[in-house]
Amino acid sequence: MSWEEVAQAEEVPETVVLDCGVDAGVFDGVDVPVGVRSVVHRVLGVVREWLAGERFAGSRLVVVTRGAVPVGSAGDPVQAPVWGLVRAALSENPGRFALADVERGTGADTDVDAAVAAVVAGESEVAVRDGAVLVPRLTRLPSPESQDGPDTDRTVPALDGAGAVLITGGTGGLGAVVARYLVAERGVRDLVLTSRRGPDAPGATELADELTTLGARVEVLACDVSDREAVHALVTSLVAGRGLLAVVHAAGVGDNGLVGALSPERVDGVLAPKADAAWWLHEATRGLDLAAFVLFSSAGGLVLTAGQGNYAAANVFLDALAARRRAEGLPATSMAYGFWDVGAGLGRYLGEVDRRRMASQGLPVLSHEAGLELFAAGLDCGEATVVPLRVDTAALRARTDEVPALLRALAP
Repeated sequence: MSWEEVAQAEEVPETVVLDCGVDAGVFDGVDVPVGVRSVVHRVLGVVREWLAGERFAGSRLVVVTRGAVPVGSAGDPVQAPVWGLVRAALSENPGRFALADVERGTGADTDVDAAVAAVVAGESEVAVRDGAVLVPRLTRLPSPESQDGPDTDRTVPALDGAGAVLITGGTGGLGAVVARYLVAERGVRDLVLTSRRGPDAPGATELADELTTLGARVEVLACDVSDREAVHALVTSLVAGRGLLAVVHAAGVGDNGLVGALSPERVDGVLAPKADAAWWLHEATRGLDLAAFVLFSSAGGLVLTAGQGNYAAANVFLDALAARRRAEGLPATSMAYGFWDVGAGLGRYLGEVDRRRMASQGLPVLSHEAGLELFAAGLDCGEATVVPLRVDTAALRARTDEVPALLRALAP
């Protein structure tokens, strides 16, 4: 039964389908952020109603997207954030939700029926392509050494060339960590670090001095990357002045809360500096020959979603944008990090109780050194999306709750 039919039904069936109804993505101009909000707001409204209504307590809502995930196609960044939002709802409310993606434009009820059958059989995330039901699973990337050889098309980005490396959110947190790494280990000699406060941000002057001592030319600028015009002006000025070699998008904010308590305004507040900004950067640099376009995503959009549905939605957008760029022949790497012990990003909110809980779930915190090693591996591997995540398979198998779909291949 569809969501639209439920209102007229005397009883709610065990499985209800919410079709996002988007048969064509929008990939140009300002319509993308507008489209994301339209889809995510609608799904959020239904999810909140589903959680608040007692008559739905014994049923499961299957949220259906069309061509959102990059399986057999580039995917659709407009619909993709729904997957982050609903993953959070599922993590917070086991058994109450599921996700399915069917091919765009087919309109065939058989694909939806196949997806629902897979959900009933125990899968929480599925995609249907050419009648086949597929499930998502994270797999380990081969080591860099095993990837080298005559058959590989992996190209390691050269970041020691002419032009600046732009790092958004670069004056603190993960941006500062990456800036130090790029200068000390990858030979970057020209950096532009942006944040809302620019030179007035805490620690910005000290960071610039440190990087300068290491041999880099450093400029710290104030820029609201959620503002389209500001981003375009920044990129234009860099291209005209010193050239632009690469982009690292590390800006973002969190606003944690259970899905049932989220509002459209709270969703938008998190989307703006992370998802919108990523799109503006993509839009402004689309015609440039960049060496790298790195997006700092988060496992908070994949397997660590509880309590951060808005953040999950924003991060899945980044993953989808990376896949879209790769399909267009543009460089892109989205890095969906787990908790990284650098006192920044999600890691800044972790107390000892949180650390023990994460370890018991099979997802212990990444050390500073391991995080940088995985950054290097992700940058050089040639994949659109990588998940730098530490997994304790023994603890994962010992979990008494439902293991997230993406982790099931790691602990069968």
